Amino acid sequence: MSWEAIARKDFEDAVRSRWLLALTALFVLLISAVAYIVRPAPGQTFSSNAILGLVNGTLVTTLVPLIALIIAYGAIVGERESGSLKLLLSLPHSRADVVFGKVLGRSAAITLPVVVGFIVPALLLAIGPLQFDAGSYVGYTLLTAFLGAVFVAIAVGFSAAMSSQRLAIAGAIALYLLFVPLWGAAQFPLQLYLVLGGGPEWLPIAGEQLFRVLRLVNPTGSFKIVSGAFLNGGLFSGENASFHAAAAAVLLGWLSLPPLLGLWSFERADL
Repeated sequence: MSWEAIARKDFEDAVRSRWLLALTALFVLLISAVAYIVRPAPGQTFSSNAILGLVNGTLVTTLVPLIALIIAYGAIVGERESGSLKLLLSLPHSRADVVFGKVLGRSAAITLPVVVGFIVPALLLAIGPLQFDAGSYVGYTLLTAFLGAVFVAIAVGFSAAMSSQRLAIAGAIALYLLFVPLWGAAQFPLQLYLVLGGGPEWLPIAGEQLFRVLRLVNPTGSFKIVSGAFLNGGLFSGENASFHAAAAAVLLGWLSLPPLLGLWSFERADL
């Protein structure tokens, strides 16, 4: 199929990128450093899930979106500026094939630093007085790769909709700043304000519920909800089952909606 050929070529091009190799090395180094530093002392035990919970709230949700956006923001608009996109579309490829092939190819590429990044820490964690849960570790690695695919989809959507790499990278940076550092800085004071009764009076929901909605809308927030529940063994169960399902649905929405919107704009663009 046409999109499969595009995805295969895009993956091969992405994994040869110096940016991807450098960011993979950085990801491996930082995750391994955390695993080594928090390893239990002799005579003590510590759960590998607790270590994953630590990196889940810091390194993973900071680095993985950044790596995904860097390797995917120019996926389409870069070829549009260079003129190679016209050659690509002169072959039996539709614009939909290009968009979704790029999403699949770059999503496969982001899986590489994620998997490699967790292999070395797994060796460190599996040795010594540690309760190592291999099933949770593999599951969390797959969830992290899915987070990378979500941000690849966002970046490719921007890349398809924008007419220049400058606009595409500006949009990607703006979204990253909004979803990661700005949300991280505003989350606690916003939660405190809303839980204590703040928020617009005209909304039909309480402040605490509004905060839950805002947390869900952010893909990194939804990821933390799903991955945290998974590591605690309570995903889609208990009184928060519907909340977990909503978070998973939001992630699927971010995975599908940006490429579709990007394709809608791309189909109407004059190349």
